[in-house]
Order: sequence, then C-alpha cells, then structure tokens
Amino acid sequence: MSKLFTGILEIISRQQNLSADEASFAMQKILTGEVSNEEVAAFLIGMRMKGETITELTTFVKEMKQVAVKVEVDTKHAVDLCGTGGDKSGTFNISTAAMFVVAGAGVPVLKHGNRSVSSKSGSYDVLESLGAVPNLQKEQVEQIFNETQMAFMFAPNFHPAMRFVMPARRALKMRTFFNMLGPLLNPADVKCQVVGAFSKDAASAMIQILGNLQTESAFTVSAHDGLDEVSLTSQSEIFELKTNLSGNSITFDPDSLGYRKVNSEELKGGDADHNAEIIRNIVEGKATAAQKNITELNAAFAIRASNITDSLVTAKEMAEDSLNSGQARKKLDLFISESQKIAGSK
Repeated sequence: MSKLFTGILEIISRQQNLSADEASFAMQKILTGEVSNEEVAAFLIGMRMKGETITELTTFVKEMKQVAVKVEVDTKHAVDLCGTGGDKSGTFNISTAAMFVVAGAGVPVLKHGNRSVSSKSGSYDVLESLGAVPNLQKEQVEQIFNETQMAFMFAPNFHPAMRFVMPARRALKMRTFFNMLGPLLNPADVKCQVVGAFSKDAASAMIQILGNLQTESAFTVSAHDGLDEVSLTSQSEIFELKTNLSGNSITFDPDSLGYRKVNSEELKGGDADHNAEIIRNIVEGKATAAQKNITELNAAFAIRASNITDSLVTAKEMAEDSLNSGQARKKLDLFISESQKIAGSK
C-alpha cells in the first residue's frame, strides 16, 4: 500500500478532516483498487468515527462520477427519485411506483437504483417482478429513454469501480458514507432530484452536496417516522434546493395538501412479487387509499422538482390526473414492453 494512503488513515485517526486534495487522492486510490479491503474498511470506519465534512463528501462524489459510465441523453426536466434505504420501514417500493405516475404526468424520469440491500425488495427486484428488464447497459438505457422518456439505471452497470469497495462494505455490515452518496451518483447527471434520507442530518448534508454539484432543483426528505420518503404517517423534514440554498428545512404536513394521515401498517409491503402487485393495483385504481395517496404525494414532489410547474398544488393535481386518466398504467406497460424488446435485441 502507498505510504501516502497510510498518511490519510493517520489524519482521520487523529479526528482531523481531509482537504479536498487529500479526499480526492484517497478516493482515487480506492476506486482504482490500489488499496486492500482491510484498508478500505479502516478508511470507512475512520471517516464514520470522525464524521464526514461536506467538502469531503462532495469530493468523493466528484471522483466517483469521474469513473462512472455516463448515460448521454437530454436531461431537461428529467427527474430522479430514490432514497438511501436503510429505514427498516418495510414499506412497498414507493418511489418506484411514483416513477410511473411522474412519467404519466409528462415528466421524464431517469431513475437510478439497485437490488435490495436492507429490505425484501429493491427497485431492481420489483421492476423485474413486474415483468420489466431492469438490467440494461448504457446504450440500451439511452434507447429506452429516448423512446419512452423513462429509464432505470442499475447501479452496478454504471459504477464498476464500486467493486473495489463492496467487500469492505459487506464485511462491515454497517452504514457508511456510501449509503448517502449512492443517490447522488445518477449516471445521466440529472439536474432535478428527490432524495429520501435515513435522517434529517443526512438530508441536510445531501442537499448541500447537491448544491455543490450544479443541481438545479432538488428536495431531500426525511420523515419524522423514519421513512426515507415523504410520509403519510407523520410530518417530514424537507430541504429544498433552487437557485439558492436555504440551510433550513421546512416541516411538511400531508394535511396541507389534503391527505389524511394513515397508520404505518397501511403502507407495509413484502417481497418483490407482493410489492409488484401493489404497484400494479395502484396504477389500475385497485389499491387502498393509503397506497395510492403516498405514491401520489411522492410523485407530486418529483413533478415539482422537475420545474415543469412551480406549484406543489399543481404538481399534486398532475399526479392525480396521471393515475385517474390511466396514463400511469400506460407508462408502466410501455416500460415493461420496451425494456423486454430492447433487452431481447442485444
């Protein structure tokens, strides 16, 4: 191992912060496989114990974007909606359901996601259960987006350098800064995002990092009940990024948009097949009010983040119309059929 990397470990072991150059050097060495799994683990633990700064995290994201496979499409008004995971809530795949509501409202969607890590069903898993093919490569993602204005980017296909980090993350079995950075690494470099976070502190950090990355419009969200979505069971803390960043969150109550609060049991999901059935029921108008409303609510925030409208009330109306008109169902069916066709034409 490089003596210089040993020096990085010594700095953080003294609870000292890394400069941007030091953070850049450390991440470059990790992402090129030049340090051992044990050293990566030591770095992750040291950063967690010290506490990561916004400068360090922003630098890590920039280095990770440098080595990512880039999806080259027109991202005007396109939105990504995803979360950090790890909230242990056991809900169905809310942001994946909302993806089709957003698309049905005429807003392009470039969703970035993964298989399940801490839940029974990740976005990849539920899309697969719905009959879609989520495991598409760069050119296939570009094709499906250009044809449908929707795409799902399976994280491992676009972040191959993360293979040097995974052994240490698996061995540690604890949350590290990579949990926070994943949602910030959209391969298409979207400028509009809704990001669910596992805590208010994480949401605050993520909105600052997004501001440092030339993001145009974003919400980061952490609900009081621990959900990494805009919740219907409690109020949520929401940080907003527009052209200028406010350091303070707003406390959002779903009552303000006319939504009745529900019990957390009403939002429970299960395995990928069960959650796929819930999503299908939502777009077909057969779901419970709680399932429909939380999907609609999160879709409204994504529509608002896209800058198609500057009103959350109008965004809610667009989400409602997407479901009531059947456009969300059409978008789901289109995504399934086109992903199958594109995957079959390899």
